[in-house]
Amino acid sequence: MNWLGKVFVVVILIMSLVFMGLAMAVYATHKNWQQVSTDLNNKLTAARSENTRLQAEHNRKVEELERENTAREQQAVKLEAERVALADRLAQIQTERDTLVQSQRDHIAAVASTQKINEGLAGEVTGLRGQIKTAQQARDLLFKEALTATEELHEKAGEYNAARERSEQLTKQVAGMTVVMREKNIDPATPPGSVVPNVEGLISKVEQKAGSQLVEVTIGADDGLKAGHLLEVSRGAKYLGRVEIIETSPDKSVGRVDRQFQTGAIQEGDHVRTRTKLR
Repeated sequence: MNWLGKVFVVVILIMSLVFMGLAMAVYATHKNWQQVSTDLNNKLTAARSENTRLQAEHNRKVEELERENTAREQQAVKLEAERVALADRLAQIQTERDTLVQSQRDHIAAVASTQKINEGLAGEVTGLRGQIKTAQQARDLLFKEALTATEELHEKAGEYNAARERSEQLTKQVAGMTVVMREKNIDPATPPGSVVPNVEGLISKVEQKAGSQLVEVTIGADDGLKAGHLLEVSRGAKYLGRVEIIETSPDKSVGRVDRQFQTGAIQEGDHVRTRTKLR
């Protein structure tokens, strides 16, 4: 190969390297123009949508402003009408005030005239007041005495009527109780404390205390029981003994078992009743 061929080979090698560099540069700077176009179209669509939304918002704001302006105009008209009405009312009040001022002046003049007349009458009234005061004091004294006597009379009459009514009530009550006592074969002259009420109950508690057997029963002072009354104890048809009441309360009592009359063990739930005869 001659030197010219070698030159061509070197030139071809250099050109190949240059074209390879250009190709690499073109590839490195290559863009997907179709994707770029798609992105730009999407942005344009979004911008148009935003523009439409902003235009609708603008129109809505404009309508709101127009409505507010209309409302303000109506309010201004209303306020103007009220101002005119208030001005008319003010003028009417001013006229009434002037009338009242004139009337007041007339009344002041009349009062001044009346005052002079009153001053002349005051002397006469002062003298008459002294006479009236003396007469009133004498009248008040007599009235007070009459009122006191009337009150005492009414009080005594009320006491008398109350005593008479109470006497009649007690007389009827005594007569009725006498009939009842005689029907029950009780002497009306019997002392009340010696009568034992005819009541029944149950033993609610049994205990031993200081060598004695104590029982609690379900009948008490409200049933007529008193300390010293006797209760007969039984269980069904069986007689168990006698209890003497030693303490009472409104709804229960405490008694001591009389060992002399006990015929069996006394337990809670046993039946008790007072003796029916007089002590």
